[in-house]
Amino acid sequence: MSSTATLYEFERYPYEVSESDSFEDNTFRLTGKTLQHLENINENERFFEINRKYIKPLGFVGVVKAGSITLEIFPKLYRDGHSKEHKKIVAGNLLKMLSMTNRLSIKESDFAGLDLAELDLFEVFIRIFARKLSALIHSTKVREYKKQEQELRFIRGRIEVRQYANPARLHIIPCRYHELSADTMIHKTLKYSCHLMARKSQNFGTIRLLRSVVNSLDEVGSEPVRVVDIDRIVFNRLNRMYEPFIRFCRIFLSNSTLTLQASEVESFSLMIPMNTLFEEFIAVVLQSDPRYFFHCTPEIEPQKYIGNLATKEHSRGVFRLIPDLVIRHHSSVFVIDTKYKILDEEDRTFGVSQADMYQMYAYVTKLRAKAGVLLYPDIDDREYGTFFFECVGPAGEELRIPLYIKSVVLSSDLNTPEGWAVFRESLSASVHAAFN
Repeated sequence: MSSTATLYEFERYPYEVSESDSFEDNTFRLTGKTLQHLENINENERFFEINRKYIKPLGFVGVVKAGSITLEIFPKLYRDGHSKEHKKIVAGNLLKMLSMTNRLSIKESDFAGLDLAELDLFEVFIRIFARKLSALIHSTKVREYKKQEQELRFIRGRIEVRQYANPARLHIIPCRYHELSADTMIHKTLKYSCHLMARKSQNFGTIRLLRSVVNSLDEVGSEPVRVVDIDRIVFNRLNRMYEPFIRFCRIFLSNSTLTLQASEVESFSLMIPMNTLFEEFIAVVLQSDPRYFFHCTPEIEPQKYIGNLATKEHSRGVFRLIPDLVIRHHSSVFVIDTKYKILDEEDRTFGVSQADMYQMYAYVTKLRAKAGVLLYPDIDDREYGTFFFECVGPAGEELRIPLYIKSVVLSSDLNTPEGWAVFRESLSASVHAAFN
């Protein structure tokens, strides 16, 4: 019997080896085989810190299935373990961030009617995926021309003359032609993934939706699909609507040991890096209403390549410089970099890492920026402080460039008008500080 463990990133959960898998009182009891599954999932990307005493999620949120236990990992939006008391808000905020960044093709209306306090994260993801894909697949299918070689009793396409030389079989014509077919890699990927998801889901409504997709693709082959096969898919204007679903399938299949033949789904992971999600979310929000946040209409450039940190022989650049956000207004330039970690106001440097400081120094001096902002998530508005970079300007003048250490509230309910207003006000106060 499968059980679900609700975890929060960066918290430690002790474990002991047992004959069966369970999770009670924040403690794991896991079989040696399940521990090995977790280690295998951890090989390509370090989702967890696993030592002899505890398991700690590391900066990723989502779902991991190992053995007979499912781990759902949520962002830690509250201090001192209070996230457990606000699971519905935390889950809703995570889905809100995903919906705005379009990472999993989720919209607010997709999860509005779901019981986020009761459903585990895997069921939420799969239900939304199945509902949207079912509506799309029943309205349109992607067809491609595929080369066919067959012996026919009539001419179709081009006759293969070299094979048409037996006088006793002149009534059989070897032909080569192209036929419009639905047996595409896009459909194969969707059919294979939906089949595996249906075997794992425990929600009858979700299973019914997934099976309806599989049934509607009856003419499509049922062979297993590899991640390398998915990466060969080329999207164009005719099949672009399927790209978010294929991206979701790739995430689902990339760290899994699921097969059509297996009697049990042994392990899989559907994990999202919170650092990247936080960065993309902040960029989308700022771009959506720049006048509100900056009190002007600046040019906002996310992930802007600004050059290299150094050069080597033949003037070849090394160590690319790509800040999260470059803000330009008239002749002034500002840099914002997001960092997904909780700061420590008692620490002398607030917990800002030395590497982050060096990185921001490189950004602001390369761009000759007026100011920089390091933006962190938090549960309330907190005043951290300001650092200053001492450097020399283009005319030899001494410059003192401020670096503001700011935070933005992510613990309010982003799916309510009141909570969204608190978040926007917090973000505006943080980023506008650099423009004063």
